[in-house]
Amino acid sequence: MSSLMTGGAKRGVPNPWLFEEPEETRGLGFDEIRQQQQKIIQEQDAGLDALSSIISRQKQMGQEIGNELEEQNEIIDDLANLVENTDERLRTETRRVTLVDRKSASCGMIMVILLLLVAIVVVAVWPTS
Repeated sequence: MSSLMTGGAKRGVPNPWLFEEPEETRGLGFDEIRQQQQKIIQEQDAGLDALSSIISRQKQMGQEIGNELEEQNEIIDDLANLVENTDERLRTETRRVTLVDRKSASCGMIMVILLLLVAIVVVAVWPTS
């Protein structure tokens, strides 16, 4: 019997029947230990329920963030299209202004030439006495 309690022929292998009983269960009967285990399981279940609730809320928040990001991306795409259209219109108007500026510069030169021509004619025709 002592060889069974100490491990017998198998040296170095602990005997599963020789272990220290934890303080929490020392002196308790089978029903009391079972009740204690049920209480621990209930506490764990409550903790898991709370964790499940938290994870569900985080999932919902993640989905809401994803939806908001999709809406923001659509707004950004629309804004980018508007900026492209405005940029193209601005380039077109800049080309037109440049053309008008060239025409007005050449028109100004023509006006100066005409004024000088009139001045020459007036000076030439003006009687000198």
